[in-house]
Parts: sequence; structure tokens; C-alpha cells
Amino acid sequence: MTDSPKKNLLAPPPPTSLKLPLQNLKTNTGSATGNPRNKCALKPGHSLMDWIRLGNSGADLSGTKGRIIPVTPEELAKHNTRNDAWMAIRGVVYNVTRYMDFHPGGIEELMRGVGKDATKLFNEVHAWVNYQQLLNKCLIGPLKKSSRIDRVLEENDTNKLSTFAKPPIPPQDIAPRLDWIQNRSSLTLCFYTKQFCNPGCLIQNLACEDSNHIEIWIIIGNHLHKYKFKLMGMILWPPKEIKVASESGKIEVCLQKPNDKQDLWSGLGEHHVEKLLKTSIEEDLYLDYSAFLYKEYNHDSFILRLKNENIICYLPVGYHVSMEGLINATKISKCYTPIPSKYMTNQAKEDNQLHFLIKKYQHPNSFSMYLSQVPDETNLKISLPKGNFKLASLAGHRSICLLAAGSGLTPFLSLIDHLLKRSTNRIELLKLIYFNKTCEDIWCQDSLSNIAKQDERFEFTPVLSNPNNSWTGVQGHVSLELLSPLVEKSNASKITYICVCGPSGFNQKVEEILQDLEFPTGNLFIF
Repeated sequence: MTDSPKKNLLAPPPPTSLKLPLQNLKTNTGSATGNPRNKCALKPGHSLMDWIRLGNSGADLSGTKGRIIPVTPEELAKHNTRNDAWMAIRGVVYNVTRYMDFHPGGIEELMRGVGKDATKLFNEVHAWVNYQQLLNKCLIGPLKKSSRIDRVLEENDTNKLSTFAKPPIPPQDIAPRLDWIQNRSSLTLCFYTKQFCNPGCLIQNLACEDSNHIEIWIIIGNHLHKYKFKLMGMILWPPKEIKVASESGKIEVCLQKPNDKQDLWSGLGEHHVEKLLKTSIEEDLYLDYSAFLYKEYNHDSFILRLKNENIICYLPVGYHVSMEGLINATKISKCYTPIPSKYMTNQAKEDNQLHFLIKKYQHPNSFSMYLSQVPDETNLKISLPKGNFKLASLAGHRSICLLAAGSGLTPFLSLIDHLLKRSTNRIELLKLIYFNKTCEDIWCQDSLSNIAKQDERFEFTPVLSNPNNSWTGVQGHVSLELLSPLVEKSNASKITYICVCGPSGFNQKVEEILQDLEFPTGNLFIF
């Protein structure tokens, strides 16, 4: 290290010159990120937004075609040139070759960390940078330091490699980092969490009309981070666009200004952050939604859509909500998982709606029977998202199986979308085995079959216990004979992680079978 002013080893430049000071109720940092930047001039077409577009283009920036590969220090040292540049930061190796021309600190500064563990250099210069997101598409794999791991990797197959290569499960006590950018027509609030921490968010318009007051709640594990904004200017409701990236952990909320010809704001305005333990408030905090569409789905299930014009809720992948209503003056609640709207309708997604696919039980006092009879505009209470699913636990696996029975399909519908889009340690095989009694009981069959046709990595297998004579598919119940081929050691594409959701008897049966097959309990999750 020299005594000259420190340059950013990885820090991105601001997307445009429109990023302005952010003011907090307590502090005014003087910059949107709170960090002064010492940048070099970049070539045209090499801004941060150009780098993001390149990452989203499908280009193989890591050079590994989406695979995670452990790297020894000796191998890392070989990649130390301008055109073949690897570096390790905090135990993870990245291929920064393509990033060279995008680096605001200049190529020479980045070359200081190439071919070696650059953690110390990185921490000294700018430990605040969210490098995991910036270099997400450049990830090669963990930096190996143990000869024991080397021996295990040599003795096991490729899928075992991914078990050792999986990134650590992020801690649940993560504080989001806020940034923002504006132009004359819109303001975008960006919340950076951590890769695979699986955040959820709730956006609430406090004034019930266009105003400068808005709340954004970020849900990470057991914590709720509540941001209350009093913005510098007015914004329109609802937001123009919302993006929740389960893989990178980034949340973007784009708010539209009422007049696209107005001057740029001189600052963001005021905001206050409150951190709460979610479990301490979720039993008492329910959100008001109105039933507005009921539709029969099949002989014993129905679609129910709920909406709140002033609330937009994105659940973490694999989470559910409790729905509460009154039956004979008694409060009754039951857990349901909202499903992506594309499985229910061809219409454009509306963010203020929650879509539920619900099995109807014929008992007159059942909650599902009550829901099937509620008229439009009936008020229903919805809890904050609940769950303990760790998305990061799947990050090191490329061959995954989902076992669903009946209405247990619902948590898998959003998980399927996430896994097939995942770029880090790209999925090679995703199996969905779906158990039902008859063909009429199969939910979302056409949609799931179409996904299988469009993506050869996805296999959809319905299994029926009581089919009619025309059924040509798999028949039977969950059994040792059915599951053992998935995990047997001689299977080149064997499954290394399994998720299960169904009635308690089904879940227990699967768990017993997998124990008999000596499947690792750490690679099994039962919803």
C-alpha cells in the first residue's frame, strides 16, 4: 500500500451524474452512499449501467458456464494477467477480466489484487462496497485452503463438488444498505442486502393518495427493517416498477414523479429506520385486504384474489402468510402460500394483488369453505410473511428434486422460477414429482408441462394413486422404489437436495424413506 490517496479497488461509479445527497433525520452524509469516490475516466459504454447490462446479457463472465469450481492458491496465482485476471475476496474467487475496463479506479489499481487473495487490500481501501452483487456474474468458486477438501473432491462426483462449493448461509441479522438515484421523471430507491438472503418487502402508501410519505419494510429472516420516508418532492402511487432479486438480494423501488419537466431534487428528503424483531410483532400485526375475485378452479379447489390499493407485498421465496377471518363471531386463521399470478391468469401482474389457489374442504366450519363463500369486498386479515426456508441452502446444488402432494405444490411455484433463473451455480436438473389421486386433482398441469417443454433442465412428473384407465403416466404412492433411483450413487445425475411439501403423513413417509436411503438430513427441507 502507498501513501497516495486510496482508489477504489472495485467500487462502481454512480450510474449517472444525477445521484444527489441523501438526508437522514439524523445525518446528512453529503453523498448518496456516504462515501467519496476517486474515479478514473471510463471509456464510452463502460458505465455501471453498461456493466449491469452485460451481466444480464447471458455472457459467461466467470468462464465456468455457471458452475462453481473450488480454486487452489496455486491455480489462482496462474491467472494474473490483464487478459486472464482472477482474484479472491473473503474466501471467494472472481474472474475480473471483463470487469477491467469498467473499474472506476483504473486497470492498474485492479491489477494490484490479481492472482492472489486481495481481501486485505480490499478491506483497507473500501470494505463498504457490495462486491458480491457487483461481481456476482464473475464468481468462480471458493478459495480452497484445506488438503482434506482436496482429497474429498477427488473421491466424489461432480454433484458432491457443489456441496463443498456452496456459499455460506448468510447471517439473518443483515442491515440493508440504502442508495438512490433520480432523473426528472422518477426516483429509484435501492436496498442492498446479501446474496441469497432471500429478502421480502412491503411497500405502503401512508397517505392513501399521491404524496411524499411512503413506508418500505424489508424482511430478512427474523428481522423487519422499517423505512419511513418523507421525500423531498411528491411521488405518484403505485410505484412505477418494483424488482426483488432473490439471488443478489437487491430490492429496487422506482417511484414516478408527477411532472417529468420539474427540476431535479436537491436531496432525497428525510427518512427514519427502525429495526424490529419480526417474531415479536407478527402475531399482532395483520394487514387489511379485500376479497375481490372468487373463481372455481376444479371440483374441489378455487382461486381467491385479494387486494389492498395502498399495500404491495413481495414474500421471500418459500414463505407463506396467515389469513384470518370470522366464522360465527370466532376468529379463525390458516396458512396459505400466495402463488405467482402467471399460473392463474394471462393478464399483466398487478402488484397490489395476492393470488391464492385453495383446496376446499367440505366441512361447514372449515376455513376454506368460509373463504369460498365470502362476497366481494369482504375484509380479510393477512399476516406478515412467515417461514424459515433458507434459500442459501440450495445455492451449492445443481440437481434438486421437489416432492409435492396436493396443495403442497404452492410453495414450489415461486421456487421453480427462482431456480431456473439462477445464474450462480446454474441449475442442471430440477425435478418436480407431484402426487395426487386423480388427473382432475393436478394443479397447474398445463403451465408446468409448458415449462418442461421450454427448459430441458426441468422435469415434471405427475404421479396418481387412483387414475382412470386412460392414464399413461406414473401410478402409485410415494415409495422406496420411486425415490431410490433419484439418489443412488451410480446415478450420474443424482439428486443432492430435496424439498418436500404435502400433508403431514406424506411428509413423514418421505422423511422415513430418505433416512432408509441414508440421504443427508442437511440436504432435506420439509415445508
